[in-house]
Amino acid sequence: MDGNNRKAAQGNAPAAGAMHTADWRTQLQPDSRQRIVNKIMENIKGRLPVSGQEGAQELNKIAMRFEDMIHTAATSK
Repeated sequence: MDGNNRKAAQGNAPAAGAMHTADWRTQLQPDSRQRIVNKIMENIKGRLPVSGQEGAQELNKIAMRFEDMIHTAATSK
């Protein structure tokens, strides 16, 4: 699994008067995101049949893309 290809999250500029704090996304450890991907995969496997190594790899790609979309769109933890 290649977590190095993930896009960096782009945050919006802080509102006027807001303190300049680091985006919470940058503080998430890669293993935390991988655990979420694994949970997504388990959830999908419980609902759809997956056969062979190729099917498992495709499922992993789907789960990683889904997690990345959710991570990018999230406004808070």
